[in-house]
Amino acid sequence: MNIILEQGRQQITSACLTTLLWVTLAHSAFPDRPIRVIVPTAISGPSDLCIRAVAEAMNIHLGQSLMIENVTGATGNIGLERVGRAAADGYTLSQASAGNTANQAARPAAAYDLVNSLKPVGKVCQAAFTLVASPTLGVKSVEELIKYAKAQNGRLAYGSIGYGSSQHLVGEMFAGITGLDLTHVPYRGESLATPDLASGRIHLMFMAGAKPFMDGGLVTGLATTHREAWPPIPTLTPIGKTALPGFSYNGWNGLLAPKDTPDAVIRRVSEALVKALAEDKVRNAIRALGNEPGAGTPEELAAQIRQDIFSFKRLIEQRKLVFPD
Repeated sequence: MNIILEQGRQQITSACLTTLLWVTLAHSAFPDRPIRVIVPTAISGPSDLCIRAVAEAMNIHLGQSLMIENVTGATGNIGLERVGRAAADGYTLSQASAGNTANQAARPAAAYDLVNSLKPVGKVCQAAFTLVASPTLGVKSVEELIKYAKAQNGRLAYGSIGYGSSQHLVGEMFAGITGLDLTHVPYRGESLATPDLASGRIHLMFMAGAKPFMDGGLVTGLATTHREAWPPIPTLTPIGKTALPGFSYNGWNGLLAPKDTPDAVIRRVSEALVKALAEDKVRNAIRALGNEPGAGTPEELAAQIRQDIFSFKRLIEQRKLVFPD
């Protein structure tokens, strides 16, 4: 009897080892062709610029090219759904952002479920939003903006990258704290909102990628939403240290894969991302965008996504916000 049991255990062990060896061999050659990264926002937006900042270095570490494709619409849902339906083999990834977690909190029935449908690979960029104003207002600080707005009976327009986006929700946070009657104007990306900011058609916005537009004189930077001085834009005051104590928020951009992607493949891409983010050239490129490099690990990104959804849901309940379908 013992001999039969022992033989059975050996057969099971042998089968498990064979399966493990097959899985290892199947993924040891990954990647053997280019990897497509779908960015669910517009070209030249924060997510797009962040992944392009690391792509060349990741190409070297992976031995294959990252092919970046922008698929906009439905506050990122269209691009995310395309990734979620793709084969779970690591050859189709998404560069998602805090805008997607905000949308999931705002419209859970309509939004794409990041938590249950995609698998974190790693955070590429960490972002502090920058509160910017139209140069046509002539304001240079948060206090001046609030004073100007109150002189206009609080009726200013602020932009975002869409209903339920993180820019939208942080704008609502700002409106609630200041008591201003702000009108929300959605766009398909920050670069598309910038001409209206520059001309004064809209008056303010919380931007994830403000620095290039500030450097070009298209917007006036007033403060960042980081708790302390934000290293990429150290000249701007943290908004929580202005007339709005306690106000802070940090966004992110990161890579995700279809939910059934093998852990070995996730680790391979994550390791390439971590190595790329350690390079001075890459770090400098990310900081030139007004962002900070992420850690590049699945664990960091998973924790960020959970915290985002919790915080945004609480804000929506407090502000009693309702969003269009």
